[in-house]
Amino acid sequence: MRIIAAICLAWLLAGCSTPNLGPAGQSSPAEFDQPLPEPALLQATNGPSGLAALAQLRASDLTSAVFKLVGTEQTPRAQGQIGARVYHLDGKLMLLRPASLEVQPWDDPMTGLQPDIDGRGDFISIGSTVYVRDDPYWRLFVNINPAGWADASRAQTLGQATIDGLATWVVQARDGLGHPFKVWLRQRDYVPLRYTVAWTNAKGLTYYINALYANFNSMVTIAPPDTSNRGVVQPGTPVTLQSGSVTVRDLTFDCVGTAIHHPAPHDKFVVEVLTFVDGGQGSISIDPAEWRLYGDGVDGVRPTTIGATDELHPQTLTQGQQVAGRIAFEVPDDAYQLLTVGKMPGATVVVSTFLPMLPNGESPCA
Repeated sequence: MRIIAAICLAWLLAGCSTPNLGPAGQSSPAEFDQPLPEPALLQATNGPSGLAALAQLRASDLTSAVFKLVGTEQTPRAQGQIGARVYHLDGKLMLLRPASLEVQPWDDPMTGLQPDIDGRGDFISIGSTVYVRDDPYWRLFVNINPAGWADASRAQTLGQATIDGLATWVVQARDGLGHPFKVWLRQRDYVPLRYTVAWTNAKGLTYYINALYANFNSMVTIAPPDTSNRGVVQPGTPVTLQSGSVTVRDLTFDCVGTAIHHPAPHDKFVVEVLTFVDGGQGSISIDPAEWRLYGDGVDGVRPTTIGATDELHPQTLTQGQQVAGRIAFEVPDDAYQLLTVGKMPGATVVVSTFLPMLPNGESPCA
């Protein structure tokens, strides 16, 4: 996932800054702070209940909005540590059935810009259908659309606050999966101005997602993209392609490498086998260069050649042929929570690639 804060947005409630790192690039507690501090919470008298406030939102005439995301993302640090860095993303949403949401492409790490590949975002949801491209954290974005708050539970009004001079009710609730989140609803009409949720990775480190809403009831359209995602699957699960299927299996990590390629110090190879089966209805074009690895500070790593005897090579399958081949990615030795993403004709394949996790600070290659 391409995430970094390289530009500041003037109208944000807080500025962006370079992460406050510890000695020799080690992570520090400061970089895990909320990147967009919450407005001061004031006591509210005669405010609506949390359920009543969310009901007023559903009854409002809100049909669409655009939003800006400001959040923190995992990033590798020295000595096998995982740190945090800030990212900015743009998006748009529609509340009318089917409720829809689109998040634009991730920031480029070098420029902070959001490159327009095909005019579509990396994450799109339309009703219950989700389309994903290069976005392993898409599940965290689903609840940004206020349409999903109808399923919220344990809603309570915490108080009131001011955003850009506008009075808001601050409501805390839990989404359909039980995760707590906060929203700031403009008091005069109950439209949302801000959404905040914190999430924790497997190592107990906390990261944030903040959405700032604007341009309410503007002309927004969100149509299905040409290339659909088949959903995140587990290793060993075949993913249907236009002609046949692909299965990712035999996930391992390799700290030694081969005679022609060894991993760099503090790195390891993530090795997996891709099995392609042509269904006999057409052909399958195979190109290992179209596969990437994301997550745990790993940002779209491309396959590397390690000289394995069964390495996967570019080819085309036809008339019921099948082939299995190995691909390898070089990643930091503390990367465990990963997603393998393959861009195939007519489908984006996303496979959960979780490796055995060791205690924090313990290297698998020691």
